[in-house]
Amino acid sequence: MGIKPCQTMLETLHIPSLHLPMIPLDIRPLQPDELKKIYEIDRSEEIDHMYRQTGSELESYECNVCVHSDAAFWDSVYEDWDKAVHEGGSSFGAFDGDHLAGFALLKHELEPGVAQIMALYVSISYRLSGTAKSLFWEIQEAAKAANAKKLYVSATPTDSSVKFYLSQDFKPTATPNADLFKKEPEDIHMVKVLASRP
Repeated sequence: MGIKPCQTMLETLHIPSLHLPMIPLDIRPLQPDELKKIYEIDRSEEIDHMYRQTGSELESYECNVCVHSDAAFWDSVYEDWDKAVHEGGSSFGAFDGDHLAGFALLKHELEPGVAQIMALYVSISYRLSGTAKSLFWEIQEAAKAANAKKLYVSATPTDSSVKFYLSQDFKPTATPNADLFKKEPEDIHMVKVLASRP
């Protein structure tokens, strides 16, 4: 996840002050050649609570962890995400002018009838603005359009990430996808049952 302990809770992270964008962001499908713009996203975060999962139960615990924005994280995921996009995945960006402020990626058919949220990130300066919900709505609709019955997410176990997905009616699953659980055993594995489109 690219996290490390903070030296103190007052450690300077060079994180910009949270603010709402002054203009509405443009939420639209991301073109394959725009994927490289994910490097513009600032994923910095100071974390004081995280979660552990046992079966379908979650346990919250206190921590003192900082996520720093760096190119190494994007390097580590770019190849997998680029492959997913070129294999028919649905990707959306939240743009402030030409700047990419948020990104979401959906993989179709993780399992029969199950689509996977591979990524959902919003730059720190644009959080608490509804951008994550707007991106989520787009990938949820893309999943429904492809006749998915469920959405699956292997969520970063931070308080903000887990609470966001719980607020969107995801439930922790006691039967995680075997391949994803092997790859991401410390993540929180959740599923949402999708309502049929009218």
